[in-house]
Amino acid sequence: MNNPIKLSSKEKKIINFIRKFDTPTVSNSLEIIDPLLRQKGFTSKTMISSNPKLKPIVGFAKTAIITSRKKKNTDINKNRENYYEYMHEGTDPKICVIEDKDKTNTIGAWWGEVNATIHHRFGFEGAVTNGAVRDLGSIDKKFQILSGEIRVGHGYNQIHKINCKVNIFDMEVSPNDLIHADLHGAVVIKRENLEKLPDAISKLIKKENIIFDYLSKNKKISIKKFKEKYRNFMGKK
Repeated sequence: MNNPIKLSSKEKKIINFIRKFDTPTVSNSLEIIDPLLRQKGFTSKTMISSNPKLKPIVGFAKTAIITSRKKKNTDINKNRENYYEYMHEGTDPKICVIEDKDKTNTIGAWWGEVNATIHHRFGFEGAVTNGAVRDLGSIDKKFQILSGEIRVGHGYNQIHKINCKVNIFDMEVSPNDLIHADLHGAVVIKRENLEKLPDAISKLIKKENIIFDYLSKNKKISIKKFKEKYRNFMGKK
């Protein structure tokens, strides 16, 4: 249904490198590359993490749109078979990104112990959805689910589209977009920004250390000296 993603050896190394950093660090570093990313490209709502202690996940998006509230005249079994066939494809690091069109009006959780297990075995590192999750105590501890809600039942879970553009709390995602996610939320990394990211992370850490180094090395804080360091931190003379 879609072409496999071809990664250069350099891109593979960068993906492994950015796994070491939390998602806010990656988001802040993307701002250095493109200041417009200060206000877009990431989830803008507090999300529920199924495994908050899990390290950040990084993968290429495989997408779908679902609903759960209304029973409609669709071939549920056929749609699900097509969905699972699509999700099974690909050997790249994958993250499942599902938009629930019921938004905050959903009654059903697509994500629970069964779907988490299926997708984990299909090679997914985790999932990001504005929809619901359940079975929080039973989900594989190596699989991350970031969701918008918790629900008990599954309602009339239906797959409406696969391999399509989706929107998760203002984060617009196209199939094969690279996603970085952890307990804070998720951010999209455009391929053209990937190679620039290690240098941007290095710049960010160096910048933050202006403040951290001063505060850690001085028992007595001079507000005059602090303001000088803070001006440097903010890039002002």
